[in-house]
Amino acid sequence: MSERPGYATLIGRIRDNARLLVRRHIDLPREEVAQIVQANLGAVKLFAVALTLGLMVLVALVFFVVALVAWLLSAWLPYAAAIALATFLVLALFGALAAFAGWRGYKSLDLRGPTRSIEQVKETVAWAKAHLLGQSGS
Repeated sequence: MSERPGYATLIGRIRDNARLLVRRHIDLPREEVAQIVQANLGAVKLFAVALTLGLMVLVALVFFVVALVAWLLSAWLPYAAAIALATFLVLALFGALAAFAGWRGYKSLDLRGPTRSIEQVKETVAWAKAHLLGQSGS
């Protein structure tokens, strides 16, 4: 006849299983975020290239617009004052447009956490309430 495990063995198993459960609950969000980052890495690289080229185009556009406005203002102002005023006006306009676009982008952000992990924790808490504490899963 084989001996049944004692309380120390059972408590040790419960402790080990609890540690494993906690470790898996900690590892799941880390893995989920890593999967999200890995899936979007190619898009981020292409976006970085597009952003770099876009900044180059923006610098060229600012230079062109400043020169154009300075040329138009040179009829009424000395050329140096026209360049300074044109630079201020163009940078103020582009700054305002960038701030407006950034504000709209900030308002439309849809940041979500690791949803699988959150659901898993909720299920574990509901199970623990129902089975360990004898409460209904409400």
